Amino acid sequence: MTKTTYKNEQIKREFFEHLRGAEGFAPASVSKFAEAISQWQTFTDNEDFGSFNKTTAISFRDWLKTRETKTEAGKLTLVSQYNYLRRIKRFFTWLAAQPEYRNKVLKNEVEFLRLSKGDARIARAGTTRAMPSFDDARKIIESIEVKNEIDRRDRAMISFALTTGCRIFAIVSLRMKNFDKEKRLIHQNPGDGVHTKNSKTILTTFFPIGWDDPERYFVEWYEYLERKGFGPNDPIFPATLHDAGSVRYSKDDVGKAFWTGTDAARKIFEKRCHDAGVRYFHPHSFRHLIVSMMSKTRLTEEEKRAISLNLGHENVGTTFGSYGYGGMSEEDAVRIVQKLKDYQANEGSGCPLTDTERSVLERLLARR
Repeated sequence: MTKTTYKNEQIKREFFEHLRGAEGFAPASVSKFAEAISQWQTFTDNEDFGSFNKTTAISFRDWLKTRETKTEAGKLTLVSQYNYLRRIKRFFTWLAAQPEYRNKVLKNEVEFLRLSKGDARIARAGTTRAMPSFDDARKIIESIEVKNEIDRRDRAMISFALTTGCRIFAIVSLRMKNFDKEKRLIHQNPGDGVHTKNSKTILTTFFPIGWDDPERYFVEWYEYLERKGFGPNDPIFPATLHDAGSVRYSKDDVGKAFWTGTDAARKIFEKRCHDAGVRYFHPHSFRHLIVSMMSKTRLTEEEKRAISLNLGHENVGTTFGSYGYGGMSEEDAVRIVQKLKDYQANEGSGCPLTDTERSVLERLLARR
């Protein structure tokens, strides 16, 4: 390891420690900063961070636009470029305040780590998210034929994701004591080891989705674990039973261990989608489906706030913007406008739109 490489790695560790300790970032979020800094180091061939300047910042921004990827598009999306730039900008802003770099990294030059206003606006609007329809979700859940513990667990997990909108890392880290069966409350408490975004404590309940079976499947699974002898600190969604003497996993039974991450749980969603003959929808997409369904009802501001808090969002705009109609497709926009046109042709006056559709149009106009 060269002197420059060692110096860079040392200051990176200090930055990551700052993110975790002083700002309370979760490990997954810190990893995203690490990836952004890695992109910078690849571009600069691991130059000393202290050599940062405006010219390099502009060149890095242009490099991100043309960088080849293995995606279908062959290059980074504007969303990815935006996220890389905002994270690397945060790193160099922090670096500029460190004694050794204060006279080397100038804050006014760090400002060049940004997209154009137009590109940034497009990136913040987000990309169209693939999410299941309600019929897709129902098909996935109903296709699981329960023959053993694993089938029962998988059905309960997907049902739980659909009815609560909990993030997958929280789901796989929930303990038996985090569910109040009588009050139907889920306590996402980081103090109990539940992995929530930014380590927030979140109190959640089941959303009214017009279909009672998923909630029942989950409660039946929970009661099954109680009868099996699971205690307060055991996982609600335990990992598949592992034979300690080999690398083999049981085809029928669960153990009492937590998963070490979310990969295995994501594969469950992938497998069950495949078995149902439905395209793969990742766990987080069920969270978007919840908001999409809620957005189709007439909600008071109080109800919107309640839904937002139930999902762990501090800002209602996050819930009904990024999660709700923020990623609305062009087809949705056409449908709403055609509804207006048809109504005016037939009736001659008035507006047939729901409050949600009216909000969508207002949002579209604001983007232009």
